Amino acid sequence: MSNAMMVIYPYREQYTWVFDDERVGLVREPFVQGVPQMIEALVAEIPNADGGFRLLFSANPFPGYQAEMVWFKTEYGGNTKFIK
Repeated sequence: MSNAMMVIYPYREQYTWVFDDERVGLVREPFVQGVPQMIEALVAEIPNADGGFRLLFSANPFPGYQAEMVWFKTEYGGNTKFIK
């Protein structure tokens, strides 16, 4: 589905941002490769975000989105993106 919305609930644990996903057995799964810094920018104005917040995301823009990750280039077997 091109407009499928996904949701996770990131929270801060041991100096980084993590999330749980019961569907696939993830507990305290850390974000890597600059994503913690992206989250910091997104939650800068959200009080008590360290305790957890709802993050909605999709492969495509959706009404009311607050930030957009844009593909920049392939690098070291992965993708480099930035927030717009």
